[in-house]
Amino acid sequence: MRIGLISWLCLIGPSVIAQSLTRGPYLQLGTQTAISIRWRTDVPTMGRVMYGLSAGNLTNSSTESISTTEHEIRLTGLTPDTQYFYSIGTTGQVLQQGTDNYFLTAPAKTTKRKIRVISFGDCGMNPNNNQTNVRDAFLNFRGTTPTDLWMLIGDNSYDGDDASYQANFFAAYQTSLMKNAMLYAVPGNHDYSNNSTLQASHAIPYFSIFSLPTKAESGGIPSGTKEWYSFDYGPIHFVMLDGYGTRNVNGNDSRFYADTTNHPEVVWLKQDLATTTQKWKIVYMHFPPYTQGNHNSETEADLIAIRQRINPILERFGVDMVLLGHSHVYERSYPLHDQYGPMSDFTASPSSYIYPKDNSTGRYDGSANSCVYKSTSARKKQGTVYVVAGSSGALGYNTALNPHPVMVSSQRTQGGAFYFEVEDNRLDAKFIQPNASTYIISDQFTVMKDVDRIQTITVPTGQSTTLTASFISDYQWSNPADGTFSASGRSVTITPAPGTTATYIVHDSKNCVQDVFTVVGTATMFTTKAGNWNDPSVWSGNRLPTRADILQLKHSVSISDNTEVHAQKITYDPGSKVQLGNQAKLWLNQ
Repeated sequence: MRIGLISWLCLIGPSVIAQSLTRGPYLQLGTQTAISIRWRTDVPTMGRVMYGLSAGNLTNSSTESISTTEHEIRLTGLTPDTQYFYSIGTTGQVLQQGTDNYFLTAPAKTTKRKIRVISFGDCGMNPNNNQTNVRDAFLNFRGTTPTDLWMLIGDNSYDGDDASYQANFFAAYQTSLMKNAMLYAVPGNHDYSNNSTLQASHAIPYFSIFSLPTKAESGGIPSGTKEWYSFDYGPIHFVMLDGYGTRNVNGNDSRFYADTTNHPEVVWLKQDLATTTQKWKIVYMHFPPYTQGNHNSETEADLIAIRQRINPILERFGVDMVLLGHSHVYERSYPLHDQYGPMSDFTASPSSYIYPKDNSTGRYDGSANSCVYKSTSARKKQGTVYVVAGSSGALGYNTALNPHPVMVSSQRTQGGAFYFEVEDNRLDAKFIQPNASTYIISDQFTVMKDVDRIQTITVPTGQSTTLTASFISDYQWSNPADGTFSASGRSVTITPAPGTTATYIVHDSKNCVQDVFTVVGTATMFTTKAGNWNDPSVWSGNRLPTRADILQLKHSVSISDNTEVHAQKITYDPGSKVQLGNQAKLWLNQ
């Protein structure tokens, strides 16, 4: 008996229907123990992800329960800070797999390893191959080193519809960066198609294309919306803002800068920044408060309003860096504070808006006036770097406009991508541009936190102490009283003589950062635990006291039968005592 094609397909099930991959895969909603993998196929099937710790040994799997063309599978129970490899397809067909199909789970918030982040602004078009050239320049730069995060700064599509995303975003990136870097985004005006109706309704493909952490899945405060959200990755707190969409506030459809008291985005922003305890705070939004590219922050109302009303909030909570797009150039500012008026204010008195410690290029490359920017982990105003990186696809500027005076560096004629890496308390940033078949780094800067420390350390007799530089760089150690002392590692171990004081200095080879340690050797020994006097581990320095030692008893100790012990002097903390055994003796020299 012959059966029709449709009936036959129903009998064999959807998992073996021939299909083609039309979008992705791409990585979403990453945490320390979970990740979502999304892709699209031309016909509906039940998708499956295979994954494991090597590309040739995908021992785990997760399968969808319904047939669809829009596939999204969440993998859970993963190991933090681990590289996994994966394939996508169905139970009967593998659509894609290989050594470049991998993902990284997020590290612990306390990690000190290097976190690598690439940011593309206004990447949703390819004039004169700028989009693909910038993409390839970054791929050449990173080589085989994995990228932790891939961040989009808005105008990810210039028509805003799904077809535009497919042709001008997914087609450009899905065979390379997209399948192995965790992807986050903010929308720009073109993602909303510059449509006022869409601003209020938020009925744009952007919100269905991206799975975003609205429930604080990775830290931060829950936003309940894909319009704005935050997440933590290692020591970094990321805040992602929507500057173009509107919410109804007191009867008016308003963007977030219009009412910084009542707009829900700003209410959430203040709460989120006030709550985070992460060392680094980095914000993404599309509209730049300072630019002289193809947009002008002196005349455009949106940009003026953000500078006047949003910048004070970001700076008050100690935001380190703000990543921006919209203007199709690269511009990078000094660490700024309080520059909320026109640029003529800055030109008239730059020192009013730059702290003295930050009055350099920040390039940290040995060139003149290029020392690092310095800040602390505190939530306070201490200088914020504003980076306009809107030339990863679109490109162009108004030739009538000169570079904005707050900017240390400006690249206007060629596109690029903004890359930075964070290693504990050091951030290094680079602007990467195409150069023939490779790349160039046309700007760079470095920020260090909690450095230039001055410490006094008291060390008991016989004990050693390890001194560690507060900064990550190269190291030159010295002791002004001892010309023979030198070292080149981050740490040195010192054993001071009793009653001595010595100063140890460590600085980098560029003389930009310096720590000073004053080490005081004291003759006092003290107990570290209760126990027998003749147990060396009872005493600081892990040795037995002698008649020359001044002792401090922090714990009770016992002296064994028929044993004599000596000290110069003993002081007792409350509750401590010496228990003498039979015929035991304690001799004091005074």
